[in-house]
Amino acid sequence: MIGYDLGLKQRTSLAMTPVLREAIGFMVMSNTELSARLADLADTGTLIKVTSGAEAYNWFSLLRQIGPPTSGRHCQPPEVRSGPGGFDAERLPLADAGLLAHVEAQLALLVRDHEDRRIAQSFLFALEPSGWVSASLAQIAAEAGCSIARAELVLRQLQAAEPTGLFARSLAECLTLQAAEQGHLTPAFGAMLRNLPLLAAGETTALAEACGCDVDMVLDMARTLRRLNPKPGAAFAQSSVVGCPPDLILRRDDDGWLLELNSQTVPALHLDTGKDASPQAVQQARALTQAVDRRHATVLTIATEIIMRQDGFLRGHAPLAALTINDLAAATGLHRSTVSRVTAALTLSLPSRTLGLRGLLCASVPPARRQEEPLSVQAVLERMRALVAEEDVSDPLTDAALAKLLLPEGAALARRTVAKYRKLAGIPSRAARRDA
Repeated sequence: MIGYDLGLKQRTSLAMTPVLREAIGFMVMSNTELSARLADLADTGTLIKVTSGAEAYNWFSLLRQIGPPTSGRHCQPPEVRSGPGGFDAERLPLADAGLLAHVEAQLALLVRDHEDRRIAQSFLFALEPSGWVSASLAQIAAEAGCSIARAELVLRQLQAAEPTGLFARSLAECLTLQAAEQGHLTPAFGAMLRNLPLLAAGETTALAEACGCDVDMVLDMARTLRRLNPKPGAAFAQSSVVGCPPDLILRRDDDGWLLELNSQTVPALHLDTGKDASPQAVQQARALTQAVDRRHATVLTIATEIIMRQDGFLRGHAPLAALTINDLAAATGLHRSTVSRVTAALTLSLPSRTLGLRGLLCASVPPARRQEEPLSVQAVLERMRALVAEEDVSDPLTDAALAKLLLPEGAALARRTVAKYRKLAGIPSRAARRDA
């Protein structure tokens, strides 16, 4: 006998709503494209209002501090470059002429000793458009031919310049100078400035413990902090940028990095509460603002992971590390498609150039041993160039010999693969090198 039973099953599924579709689309847009898209949405009658550039109170949500690496293959001491002086001038972003003229007008009052003014000129040379100093004390001392202690003494004098915060070497130092001038630099406020990553992560309980105060006081200090100016030099006229502005800006922050979404291109989104609208329209507008906030957080998360992995390359003393979209997805907990969209769409401004985030990714080669960190293709190409440069010109290395030499360094490559990489590296064949 056949029996019939009636049962209920509950299943959940994700509906592709218009707002969700828009949120996914935000990931493949640059900041400029996002601003244009949001302006279009605002014109269609949605309850959102778009303004160009982020407001002053919101600047902290667009920043990520990245500390120096503590371990790993690429953890090396910072390099002191040997350009015309102690550092490479071509890698430094030059401050606007208006900012330089403003500081030079104060120089006689700030630095009284004529010998120290020569050191001060080296600091001026390293002044960024943001008002920060982009070189370390060791680099400045090498440039000026003085001791590090003497360079630090001159720096303290220059940091008395107006507006307060000029000649800072890090975000914390810039904010500390302003907090001290405005009378906010209490022991608790100073502890908060020393623990800015906790504030950025929203860990108010841990921050309150570090500051020795309650959470309400931490929130009050955070509101005060957001009224400070992280880029005091930006108030001066800047030179016009040729081409599309970058979406992300990376600068040195003491021994680490400071990553920020370009505040000049990031749209600020608000609910237009002055309109009478249905609850559904209000809910849709709030969902759009939350989607933009999530997009910014996702972009910063992915870019932060890339910069941490490519620290050696960005400092100029290592090739690109092996890093793929799958690696980033595993490290950040984001979907592979999200990582792919963000890295394909956004650009990053470095002191010397601007490049796409995808340009900081590099495939790996098969490792020679298990559990070994794989080498990147770029690292292998550079090593092949070095081996060929050192070879006996009368008896050049064969592709098989190159493969054998690369094996102890961690790359298990077949002869055919070596031949392919040799061509990528622009190295002629053995016969062509022998006949040259």
